[in-house]
Amino acid sequence: MKVENTQNVESTQNIEKFMGMQLMTQIMKKSLGDSMGFAMIMESLLKAASEDKNNDLLKSLGIGEQDLSQLGYGGGTPLDFFENPQSVTEIMNKELKSDNITIEEAINRTANKYGVDSKLIRAIIKQESDFNPYSKSWAGAMGLMQLMPENVIEDGVKNPYDIEENIDAGTRQFKRYLNKYNNVQMALAAYNAGPGTLARRGVKNTEEISKLPSETRNYVKKVMAYYGK
Repeated sequence: MKVENTQNVESTQNIEKFMGMQLMTQIMKKSLGDSMGFAMIMESLLKAASEDKNNDLLKSLGIGEQDLSQLGYGGGTPLDFFENPQSVTEIMNKELKSDNITIEEAINRTANKYGVDSKLIRAIIKQESDFNPYSKSWAGAMGLMQLMPENVIEDGVKNPYDIEENIDAGTRQFKRYLNKYNNVQMALAAYNAGPGTLARRGVKNTEEISKLPSETRNYVKKVMAYYGK
């Protein structure tokens, strides 16, 4: 009987988890549609769900029994999320905040200086360094926007770990690519892989980004998801 009861509890937890994922799917799709952002977020949620042994995922997402009871495939009162899908986007935007006044002020100044959306700069920094000014990659990329040594020399950066200098140089480089390709995704691909790689692989538009290495393809998807596009 004890084994049977344990199995029943596990079965109930699995059902609740499934319903919770169904709920989040509806919430995200209502907010983002069939965009890359939707796909990236759902991929992360599914990974978290597969690693969740104690059903803590639902709690971390703020989903309780009342929310689950309202899923009901048409039954119950719609949640505020469904009435106001913008709230999901607002939550995503909050995650892009660095909680560092110096970084935020530098981003805003640089965005105005080069005419690049501050939200896009944040999305790049989020993917490059997760807002860590002292980040350094195995390839030698440095700081918030992961400047390569050659970029540091080219742009006359004295200290790549200086927040202001790093964001200014990284955004200036990205702006050059934005002017060159007149397309955000192409500019992101060039920022990650270099314009030489795009040229060698014959990538002239977004449809041809599939020719690039998987690292760059995933990079573009992730930044665009953070950007909310």
